[in-house]
Amino acid sequence: MEYYNYIKALHLIFVITWFAGLFYIPRLFIYHIEANAKPQTEKEILINQFKIMTKRLWLIITWPSAILATGFAIFLFVLNPGLINFEWMKVKLVFVFI
Repeated sequence: MEYYNYIKALHLIFVITWFAGLFYIPRLFIYHIEANAKPQTEKEILINQFKIMTKRLWLIITWPSAILATGFAIFLFVLNPGLINFEWMKVKLVFVFI
């Protein structure tokens, strides 16, 4: 249990980075749409750049953060299985699985 707070902190950090990625992805989609109004040369450059940015955001930040946040959450449950008895945890899990 001496590492419990470190694991909880890592869980929180990866939840925050996961949601940062989820909140930034729509902005990149908007940039894709806005690039369509540009002249052809500029449009091609921008769309290629936004595709790279979207792919990197999803594969390097968002997806690994989701996996690590889930992994640390499972590890927290293993270390402290009594968490499931709290009502707030049940509500939290309902929102996580929605």
